[in-house]
Amino acid sequence: MSDPGRILVVDDTAFNRRLLVRLLASIGHEALEADDGAAALAVLRDPDAPRVDLVLLDIVMPGLDGYGTLAAMKADERLRELPVIVISGVDELDSVVRCIQMGATDYLPKTVDPSILRARVEASLAEKHLRDLEREMTEQQRSVDEVLRIMTRSAFDLQVVMDAVVSAARRLTHSDYGVAYVAEDGLFKVVASAGGDPELDEYERAHPIRPARDSIVGRVALTGEVARIDDVRADPDYVQAGAGLAGVRSLLGLPILQDRDVAGVLALTRTEVRPFEDGAVRLATAFADQAAIGIGNARLLSTIERQRRQLAGFLSPQVAALISSPDGEQLLAGHRREITAMFCDLRNFTVFSETAEPEEVLGFLRAYHRAMGELIMEHQGTLEHFAGDGFMTFFNDPLLQPDHAARAMRMAVAMRERFGEMVADWRKRGHVLEIGIGIATGYATLGRIGFEGRYDYGAIGNAIIMASRLSGEAAAGQILVAQRTLAEGEGSVLAEPVGELSLKGFSRPVAVYAVTGLPAAGDSASPDPAGSVGARP
Repeated sequence: MSDPGRILVVDDTAFNRRLLVRLLASIGHEALEADDGAAALAVLRDPDAPRVDLVLLDIVMPGLDGYGTLAAMKADERLRELPVIVISGVDELDSVVRCIQMGATDYLPKTVDPSILRARVEASLAEKHLRDLEREMTEQQRSVDEVLRIMTRSAFDLQVVMDAVVSAARRLTHSDYGVAYVAEDGLFKVVASAGGDPELDEYERAHPIRPARDSIVGRVALTGEVARIDDVRADPDYVQAGAGLAGVRSLLGLPILQDRDVAGVLALTRTEVRPFEDGAVRLATAFADQAAIGIGNARLLSTIERQRRQLAGFLSPQVAALISSPDGEQLLAGHRREITAMFCDLRNFTVFSETAEPEEVLGFLRAYHRAMGELIMEHQGTLEHFAGDGFMTFFNDPLLQPDHAARAMRMAVAMRERFGEMVADWRKRGHVLEIGIGIATGYATLGRIGFEGRYDYGAIGNAIIMASRLSGEAAAGQILVAQRTLAEGEGSVLAEPVGELSLKGFSRPVAVYAVTGLPAAGDSASPDPAGSVGARP
């Protein structure tokens, strides 16, 4: 674990800030908070404010957003070296590339896995510590800066980063041969080398190393600590492996750590008995930290791509195909259409998030999003957004669905049932969680909304507002629908009248019904002239 650091959390959502603050405290770091970019810059530029070692930055914020904040930091000579990890719901590769190009250290998607956050925070703090040491060096500083520039240009290219790290470490420690290994399936395999002859290099790459005391790499893999061999001929456990290694005399091995696990080893050798000095060890350790960042970035990219595929699963294949078609381009430009919108919000989530452990909260959210997302895909809805404890879905666009009102109500019933099964175990632990759902039908304007780097396919109209208001009025476990929705989905659900509700933003009371379930096979449910609903004939 890196030394404790002071970290500034910048996010306009209080829940997100509290969650990150708790996660950081659980791994031994102090956190400060800012609710937008301007407030963050004020803290960072205040000479009397506590020193900040790292910034966790959201992108979409009112006023000065994440891009503007990042640009302002990089334009300020006093702040440009401060590491910034972007944590954002903007799950687009263009946004990732843009932030990295602007100087961000890392880019993590919401909701971030605690273990990934921990690894990236510790790696970033280690990088900052390295930068602080660089200021005390001359030739060493220039070499390390070169490695950092390469990492900035090729943050997700593990080969480029490891080649630069090994080459610089070998040169600055006055070693004859340097090699970096990465753990894979219990063995340590060469990923980069510098200074060795072709025969030696070929041998190393063809012979992965197992954790054991008979090699410098094996010892580091076993202990997770720095290992030195002053003279291999005086070491009873060391085994000379291969004719190409006959000239090796002094060795140094350093762990490349990822969340306390040995993800790789940086090994340096000298062909004469010249033990590695403490200064060389400290310098090589700094390069091992850089290698850890390279491995972490490669894993992060893999995680982002996996999460991108998972999020893409919330759209049905038909929707994805239509959006990418020529007709879809016209839809993105904007159009009017009757839709049915549905809002779903969690009840008691604030209490739950304040009393449960952060890992429990994130685990529940992932399970909740996955379960609800599967039903959205099954009913071919269009997911506009997830927002922590709630989400909004609409039907009949971009895929035409004549039964859109019925689909929305049937999906709501399925969600209520699925949610009840999912939270049964949580109730045993004392966490009472429920959902409230609102559904409304009407015309809306749909298409691409947002700005460069953050576009959504969204809808704007009274049906959206009404569905949101109904969701807010719904009691725990209740599904409230507008009269028009129930009429258009006639026979698809059982419902009972709630009465007329005065909803914010609407000048007249709105007739509202509560969905109680689905009709039995062969039965139907529809409003009778007197207004009662759900009596089966």
